[in-house]
Amino acid sequence: MPKVLSEEEIACFRNRMCDHALASFAKSGVEGISLRGLAADLRCSRTTPYRYFKNKADILAALRQREFARIADTLENALSKEPTLSKQLSALCHAYFEFALAFPDSYRVMYSVSQPDLSKYTDLENEILRSSMPMRQVVKSAISAGILKGDPVEICYVIWAGLHGLISLHLSHMLGEQRDVAQLATVMIDALLRSVSDEPTSSESNK
Repeated sequence: MPKVLSEEEIACFRNRMCDHALASFAKSGVEGISLRGLAADLRCSRTTPYRYFKNKADILAALRQREFARIADTLENALSKEPTLSKQLSALCHAYFEFALAFPDSYRVMYSVSQPDLSKYTDLENEILRSSMPMRQVVKSAISAGILKGDPVEICYVIWAGLHGLISLHLSHMLGEQRDVAQLATVMIDALLRSVSDEPTSSESNK
């Protein structure tokens, strides 16, 4: 008869499986992840992983949920350390960028894996939403304070698209060795924030 596991033991083993799933993803992509392969990595029976996850889609959802929770924690922490509203959006952008550079495999599994039926994975949906809330809240507050101008949803998408584009180019080694990606990020973030700032640009002020 199988041992009755505590909630802590279940969570610990699920986390270990996610660690190995991320390592497999880093080596071979989604195709490299299988419950049988994870059993071999963990040196347990082939049936043991099925006590924790029904199938490959379930472990991918759990892995992505964990990584979205990590970036959400990172962004919330960055926001808590910057009390000045006018500087909070820049702090969030830099924290997001630095997370992607520090944990490239996590970033890839978060954004390159497609799981169309997210309604089956409420916890994953919640963490995706939580990861977007710091920027949404700051943008909304900055518009109300007259610091930014425009539609808050569009501003968030423009900033995220810019960050994601630069990160994707860097992770795909498309920028070349002569480019300092951190410097490019600073230039791009400043340009993006100026584009949605309520202060007039130099060309507008000269009219």
